[in-house]
Amino acid sequence: MKWKKYLGSKLRSERRSWGMSRIKLARLAHVDECDIEDIECGRNKNPDFYDMLNICDVLQSSVYFYLEKEEKDKK
Repeated sequence: MKWKKYLGSKLRSERRSWGMSRIKLARLAHVDECDIEDIECGRNKNPDFYDMLNICDVLQSSVYFYLEKEEKDKK
């Protein structure tokens, strides 16, 4: 599993489209506000999968929106 290169900016954009602050998202997703800030600012490029599930639940999006598609080995 690999997160998209622009995970942080995508997350920030999605959160802002809901008109939601980091504090509110953190409270609703049961995730530390600093963790959300670290993801959005690119300091954490490999966030906890379960934290991302909670965040996506609040933002009514899919975790798959933030994951890279895995390419199958070609033989």
